[in-house]
Amino acid sequence: MVIYRGAGFFTLLTPIITVLLLLWLYPDPSVAKGNITLPQFLLGCGIGAAINTVLGFVLNRGPRPEGELARHHFFYLPMQWPSLAIVVVCAVIAAAR
Repeated sequence: MVIYRGAGFFTLLTPIITVLLLLWLYPDPSVAKGNITLPQFLLGCGIGAAINTVLGFVLNRGPRPEGELARHHFFYLPMQWPSLAIVVVCAVIAAAR
């Protein structure tokens, strides 16, 4: 049994890649080399998940027969919904901080 189908693996891969790109392109001079600050991490995860949310809406558009799973899913949910949850969690943490 697979926890993703189609491009669903991008749900976790896109935020991770975005955080790594942000770390590489815009390193924070106030922290040790290779480390990242919480705001930088939240920004990277939020941007990566937002990109994946749009990608999920584009890939999963169109009607499906009753009872058929989405073509691109992560943990049996269409991939855009877990990504949207990641964006919301990043925004709530950033606002609470």
